[in-house]
Amino acid sequence: MGLDLSHWKPIRHVGHEEADAYFSIDELSTLPGYIEQHRQFIVEKDLDEYGKVDVIYFKSEGSQRKGMAFSFYSNFSNDGIYCDLQSVKKAYSFLQADQSNKLSALQSNFQKNFIDNFIEGESIFHVSW
Repeated sequence: MGLDLSHWKPIRHVGHEEADAYFSIDELSTLPGYIEQHRQFIVEKDLDEYGKVDVIYFKSEGSQRKGMAFSFYSNFSNDGIYCDLQSVKKAYSFLQADQSNKLSALQSNFQKNFIDNFIEGESIFHVSW
């Protein structure tokens, strides 16, 4: 396990090879107005033992493992889902070099894959540890 940051954008799901992930409508219900704005992306998914649930499929636009200061964990929630650019920029401020990445490399990656291509109200910034 460890810290994983992901940037997702919703897609119309046609085949398994197109989508990288999905979130259930229940998971997205914490984002005011998100479900209403993206109703056209909602599809039913059969989760076998759990039955059918409504989901939105997503394509990956960026990811990062680790590389954040310890104080990041008290400012963001595990399995937190954010759809505002302000939260993404706040996360940027917690970038910290580690044994495998220089700070400049982390900053460049984060700028390119999280901030520059983030569409407020559409993109999802997902935090998991």
